[in-house]
Amino acid sequence: MQSHKGVQRARVENIRTLLVVGSGKGGVGKSTVSVNLAVALARQGASVGLLDGDAYGPSIPMMLGVRKRKAGQGAEVTLPLAQRGKPTPEQMLTPLPRYGIKIMSVGFFIGEEQAVAPMPDVLGVFIRQLLYSVDWGVLDYLIIDLPPGNGEPQATLCRELQLDGALLVTTPQDIARIDTAKALAMFREAGVPALGVVQNMDGFLCPHCGERVEIFPRSREVREQLDNLPLLGSIPLDPAAALSGDKGQPVVVSNPESPVSIAFMSIAEQVKTIIETQSITIVNQEEAVPMKVNEEGED
Repeated sequence: MQSHKGVQRARVENIRTLLVVGSGKGGVGKSTVSVNLAVALARQGASVGLLDGDAYGPSIPMMLGVRKRKAGQGAEVTLPLAQRGKPTPEQMLTPLPRYGIKIMSVGFFIGEEQAVAPMPDVLGVFIRQLLYSVDWGVLDYLIIDLPPGNGEPQATLCRELQLDGALLVTTPQDIARIDTAKALAMFREAGVPALGVVQNMDGFLCPHCGERVEIFPRSREVREQLDNLPLLGSIPLDPAAALSGDKGQPVVVSNPESPVSIAFMSIAEQVKTIIETQSITIVNQEEAVPMKVNEEGED
């Protein structure tokens, strides 16, 4: 257990690094970033899990080629909340392997056009219980793709889990950056390290000539805290990448040489470096021994 401001927080067993991908704004591409980051880390030799934290609109399954067209019924839908306390080994859920990563989503229990409406005040408990109900095995990274907004399940996860870092996803226009700055404030208030920003849909790549064209008005307003974070990468808007996601194949798999894929691979490398640097810093702090001072106050 670790703490922030006296609050005890739990680590997920056998998970070396627990990351969240979020933004206060919907429609900025958090799920696309989460999927391709997870697969990119796996392709660089890490063991990776991915949890879809959006109970209202889970999109991870479709992006990874898992379709459930038939509506779930009865206990099948309530399964993630059916257990109280720690599940027995027999009750644990098995994550689905896709493209070298392990995935779990509420979308595995409901039809892709079926509505699910847990009460907002239990949504955090819902996602936390799903997280703990999965037999992830030993992972270097577990990534949680958060839903839009700064309410639940973000509040519960930040309050109860030791999160090792948050990646913030935005687009160039100011309306998205405002909401992303709010998400940053939420994570910092909760003591969650913000690893950096991914700027998505940063220009349009022409499929014919490859020219990059600005399509969103680029913000000219300063967001000091947001602007001081490392820019982990700028992802151009590429029709081929969007089509690849709709077909259930991440772009880092379908077109690994594309500018989008290269950007995601670079982001994965930077995340690994930041996490490793944080780990070294923590170890050095724990191993540091205060200098002894004699009675006269001399070293």
